[in-house]
Formats: sequence, structure tokens, C-alpha cells
Amino acid sequence: MGAATLLGWPAPRHVQDEIAAVDRGLPADLRLNPDAEHARAVASTASATLYAASLRDGGSCTEIVTAGERGRGATCSTAADQARRAIDLVAPFDDGAGPDAPIVLGGRVNDVGGSNLEAVYADGAHDEVGLGEDRFFLLEVPSEHRGSVHASGLELIARNGDGAIVGRATLPADWDDPAVSDDQAPLFVSTRSDESDLTKVYGLEGHVSAPGAVRLELDYGDGTNATIPIGADGGYGYTVPPDRIDDFMKPLTLAAVDESGNVVASTTVAAVAYWRGRERGAP
Repeated sequence: MGAATLLGWPAPRHVQDEIAAVDRGLPADLRLNPDAEHARAVASTASATLYAASLRDGGSCTEIVTAGERGRGATCSTAADQARRAIDLVAPFDDGAGPDAPIVLGGRVNDVGGSNLEAVYADGAHDEVGLGEDRFFLLEVPSEHRGSVHASGLELIARNGDGAIVGRATLPADWDDPAVSDDQAPLFVSTRSDESDLTKVYGLEGHVSAPGAVRLELDYGDGTNATIPIGADGGYGYTVPPDRIDDFMKPLTLAAVDESGNVVASTTVAAVAYWRGRERGAP
């Protein structure tokens, strides 16, 4: 289509800032350092644009912008990620959106042989998905298929010039289901951090619903345990001592125990930077 020749315009400042923010609070060895200043349009539809910024290893960070210049969150794929996945797929959604809510999907066909992309719906219908710059794509699901995609997801199939399939990606049926309430988890924990340094943890809070739990034990991994009381409503809070705020760059165990000291539920606790590092392939 002729619109493809218009790609490449610079990303607006808010998109550059949101892409740059993927490294906020992370130590130097975990940063991806996307070239946010030179982020550019790589795919577009009538009401949405996909912007991409290059990574030094050949990967990219992208963000979908929908009507009203609404950024839908930056995501990144390193070169290693792209080598593992034939197709990258991002599907932003709004909690509580109805079955007729608009759907915009974006991503990239990572297989270098991919030259055609098709969306296949649960009822067997299909749509061709145009490829933009460097095999990036955007799909605005037609109104007649929105209900099906909200309920059942879809499949993307990439083919080469000979028609052979070179990659698939599935949007699962539960892609926009409401999140499970924290209160339903046997042991839910969230960490308190400062976005300027996500290697540190200043506190824990959450909820315990495991039957029989009377207290929590946080194992620092060096023979030291902290006992955390559980409130009558199952809630708890814990302020990390100043000399321990740097201890969460390794995973620690938080356990709910009963009157006899038996573990009835447990979970792993770590700094945000630790989890980001895991996502980015850090050892």
C-alpha cells in the first residue's frame, strides 16, 4: 500500500520518554539503552502507529500509540529474544472493556524469510496483515471480528514468498480477562521501591489467605529470618531494615507458617531490578 512509503517519521516526545523509561532505576549492567531519541514510525493503520527504537544488539523497543496520542506501554525484544520467537506480538487492552471494544495488535515478524502475515480467527475467517518497515506490523481487528477475538483470541501465521509457514504466534483466549484478585492467592506480596533505584526494596506488603497461617517468615538466606505478623484481615506490612534494603537482588523466600511452624504457603521475593534482569536474560 502507498501508506508504507510514509513510514519513518519521528516518534513524539512522550513516546521517546516512555521507551527511554524501560531502563529507569536499573543498574548499568541491566540497561538496554534503546536509541529512544531516534525512535520512528515502523507500521501504521488509520488510527494507530507503532514506533520502534533500536537496541545495540539488533533488537528493538516498541510502543503502540492509539487514538488521541495514547501510548500503550513500551516493550522490548533483544536480538536473543527475536531469535527465539518467530513473531513478536503485543496486545494492549483496557480492564473492563466490552466485547465490542476496539482491538489493536502490533509486533514484528522476526524470521527474515517472512514476507506475508495472516490473522486467523476462531471461526476460520482470516485477514491479511500488512507489513511495515523491517517486518513490523499493526492490525486493527475489524469490528465484525472483535467479539470473537475478545472471547477466543486469534492466531498469526507468517509465510515466506513461496507460501511456506515460517512462524506462528497465538493470542490466547484469556488475553484480556480480568486479573485474578490478590486476595485469592494463598500468599500475595508486593515490594515497595523507589523508581530511581529498583535494586533496593524498602518494604513488603500483601495478603495471606492460606488456611492455618498465623505469621510470615522472611528468609534472608544467610541464617537470618524476620518474623512478620499477619493482621486479622489477612493483611501484613514489613519495613525492611536500612542495612537490608540491598539484599533483594537475589531471590529470597517468604513463607506463611501455622502454629506448629509448618509452611502452608510460600513465595519468592526480590527487587524489581532482579525480575527485570531475569526477563532480559541476566544470569
